[in-house]
Amino acid sequence: MLKVLLARHRLTYFKLAIKHWTTPCHVYNLAHGKQPHGQKDSDICHDLLDMKIVHRHHHSQDLNHYKMD
Repeated sequence: MLKVLLARHRLTYFKLAIKHWTTPCHVYNLAHGKQPHGQKDSDICHDLLDMKIVHRHHHSQDLNHYKMD
Protein backbone atom coordinates (compact mmCIF):
# COMPACT_ATOMS: atom_id res chain seq x y z
CA MET A 1 0.00 0.00 0.00
CA LEU A 2 2.92 2.32 0.64
CA LYS A 3 3.96 2.18 -3.02
CA VAL A 4 0.46 3.26 -4.04
CA LEU A 5 0.50 6.20 -1.62
CA LEU A 6 3.87 7.37 -2.93
CA ALA A 7 3.06 6.83 -6.61
CA ARG A 8 2.82 9.76 -8.99
CA HIS A 9 -0.58 8.59 -10.30
CA ARG A 10 -2.03 7.68 -6.88
CA LEU A 11 -5.21 9.72 -7.36
CA THR A 12 -5.88 7.98 -10.66
CA TYR A 13 -5.34 4.58 -9.04
CA PHE A 14 -7.88 5.44 -6.34
CA LYS A 15 -10.41 6.77 -8.87
CA LEU A 16 -10.10 3.67 -11.04
CA ALA A 17 -10.38 1.45 -7.98
CA ILE A 18 -13.68 3.08 -7.04
CA LYS A 19 -14.94 2.94 -10.62
CA HIS A 20 -14.16 -0.77 -10.98
CA TRP A 21 -14.93 -1.87 -7.40
CA THR A 22 -11.43 -3.05 -6.58
CA THR A 23 -8.47 -1.90 -4.52
CA PRO A 24 -5.96 0.80 -5.47
CA CYS A 25 -3.21 -1.80 -4.93
CA HIS A 26 -4.76 -4.00 -7.61
CA VAL A 27 -4.90 -1.09 -10.08
CA TYR A 28 -1.30 -0.18 -9.20
CA ASN A 29 -0.17 -3.76 -9.80
CA LEU A 30 -1.88 -3.87 -13.19
CA ALA A 31 -0.23 -0.57 -14.11
CA HIS A 32 3.14 -2.01 -13.15
CA GLY A 33 3.07 -5.23 -15.12
CA LYS A 34 0.72 -7.70 -13.44
CA GLN A 35 -1.02 -9.84 -16.06
CA PRO A 36 -4.75 -9.05 -16.38
CA HIS A 37 -7.19 -11.88 -15.66
CA GLY A 38 -10.82 -11.45 -16.60
CA GLN A 39 -12.94 -8.68 -18.00
CA LYS A 40 -12.58 -6.35 -15.01
CA ASP A 41 -8.80 -6.36 -15.27
CA SER A 42 -9.01 -5.79 -19.03
CA ASP A 43 -11.30 -2.81 -18.44
CA ILE A 44 -8.88 -1.36 -15.89
CA CYS A 45 -5.96 -1.81 -18.30
CA HIS A 46 -7.96 -0.19 -21.07
CA ASP A 47 -8.62 2.82 -18.83
CA LEU A 48 -4.93 2.99 -17.94
CA LEU A 49 -4.08 2.98 -21.65
CA ASP A 50 -6.65 5.70 -22.39
CA MET A 51 -5.18 7.86 -19.60
CA LYS A 52 -1.70 7.26 -21.04
CA ILE A 53 -0.46 5.88 -17.72
CA VAL A 54 0.66 2.65 -19.37
CA HIS A 55 1.75 2.10 -22.94
CA ARG A 56 1.72 -1.04 -25.03
CA HIS A 57 5.01 -1.96 -26.61
CA HIS A 58 4.82 -2.08 -30.40
CA HIS A 59 6.74 -5.34 -30.40
CA SER A 60 4.37 -7.09 -27.96
CA GLN A 61 3.17 -10.43 -29.30
CA ASP A 62 0.16 -10.80 -26.99
CA LEU A 63 -2.34 -8.17 -28.13
CA ASN A 64 -5.20 -9.81 -26.20
CA HIS A 65 -4.12 -8.40 -22.83
CA TYR A 66 -5.79 -5.09 -23.60
CA LYS A 67 -8.90 -4.59 -25.64
CA MET A 68 -8.55 -1.81 -28.15
CA ASP A 69 -11.64 -0.10 -29.55
